[in-house]
Amino acid sequence: MKSGTEQKTRRRVLMIGLDAAEITLVEQWMGEGAMPHLRALREGGAFARLESTATWLVGSPWPSFYTGTTPSEHGLYHYLQWRPDLMAAVRPAPDWLPLQPFWRELAACRQVVAIDVPLTYAPRDFGGVEVCGWATHETLQAPCTTPQSLMARVVGEFGAPPLGNEQARLLSAGELLEIRDQCIRSAGLSASLALELMRWQPWDLFIVCLAATHRAGHQLWDLSNMAGQAEAQQAEQLGDALKRVYAACDEAVGSLVREAGSDVVIMVFSLHGMGVNVSRVELLGEMLARVLADRSGPRSRRWGNDLLERLRAMTPSRLRSSVKGRLPYGWQDRLTQFWRTGGLDWDTTRAFAQFSDLDGYIRVNLRGRESAGIVEPGAEYEKLCARIAEGLATFADDRSGEPLVQSIARPDDLYAHGRRTPYLPDLMVRWSDQPAVGHRAIVSPRYGSIAWPTPGRHPQGRSGNHRPDGFLIVGGGSAAARLGVSDPHILDLAPTAYQLLGLTIPPQMHGRPLL
Repeated sequence: MKSGTEQKTRRRVLMIGLDAAEITLVEQWMGEGAMPHLRALREGGAFARLESTATWLVGSPWPSFYTGTTPSEHGLYHYLQWRPDLMAAVRPAPDWLPLQPFWRELAACRQVVAIDVPLTYAPRDFGGVEVCGWATHETLQAPCTTPQSLMARVVGEFGAPPLGNEQARLLSAGELLEIRDQCIRSAGLSASLALELMRWQPWDLFIVCLAATHRAGHQLWDLSNMAGQAEAQQAEQLGDALKRVYAACDEAVGSLVREAGSDVVIMVFSLHGMGVNVSRVELLGEMLARVLADRSGPRSRRWGNDLLERLRAMTPSRLRSSVKGRLPYGWQDRLTQFWRTGGLDWDTTRAFAQFSDLDGYIRVNLRGRESAGIVEPGAEYEKLCARIAEGLATFADDRSGEPLVQSIARPDDLYAHGRRTPYLPDLMVRWSDQPAVGHRAIVSPRYGSIAWPTPGRHPQGRSGNHRPDGFLIVGGGSAAARLGVSDPHILDLAPTAYQLLGLTIPPQMHGRPLL
């Protein structure tokens, strides 16, 4: 790390990430008294909404935060990354996509503890203490620690990972209440683990992330994705389920702030938010196929793959989810990859829909970039991208006429060209803000009708999905005065930590110190 000359001021810093916490809910529940600890921090310090890289690449905020760079530089926007050399989506490995979180660099000159920062590689011995993937919504590998011996202590005192895999299916009222309780328990366990490490390990920088707000936001946003009916008592309990999870996270924040002491600067933040699920990615592959074929009928499939898809549809989603969740990560990823692109013939496929959760990602099978590329760079590529964008814009809801696509962007529209730009999608599709569960079918005057797979429900099993706004609350210590920039961004958080620790900000970071 190029730390440069240390500044005169040196403080201890506690960073608490509330993963995908929605700012409008936080503001509402602070006002109602359900989140008193965050309210006290805000009243005694500084508050701001944060712009986020999640505006287009919903999986990119955590890597953007911990590298201090944009997606065109770090290249990570999903736990399954497209590998053009392999013609497959796989979990990124450090030798292919090297990402070094800033706290691992800081450990050369400061005492550092980090717990459960999402989408990070397994930590090697870097001079600090880190727990990785234990109570995390999004992981790249199985739970691990540095030092390695710490994992046995974590599991021995606090148990197995409390969240487990997200169930990508409709959940009953009882199962949704189990999700609520699981998230509340996870928040408490994460706080207890952090408190234990605070007391055991000296630190200058302490980072802990609470994943409960992320998991609960996806599955408890509303009851539109509930399987069956709720009994009266269940319906009453589900009415404030998400609020109770947020309150549990607020209590966790309060316990950490008390333990940290009055001389520590506290940064509580979220890198993106949550709202009603507007994703239509389940239809994007069929939409794209019709645009490329320039006809209204369904895409042609290989006979064997079509039979497997019908067999999959006949298997109850609960059974599919249960079996898949018991498999090693590698096998889970292979199944996901197979259902997404397993039937594509790369000799004839000019573009395809990548795996995604919210926005649609389209990749061109570009010669010289993809190992099986067939589309020529230059004029042919540009013409194809324009044709796809124009065709997708013709789809709308069959009843309301509401366009399905709000806008389409390309990486060069959003970021300066970086070393990882070639790994980003060629086209990124932002959907209409209307809830997706209302669809019966979507139609195009040019490409015909496509049925919504689960009328009145969302096939992802998620009632909530991401929104781009994050937030920051700074309190404690003597630095909690005011923010010094008018348009704060999540890229500014790591530079602010350097500022507070009295260190020169690395030149590769794109953000600015906020205080």
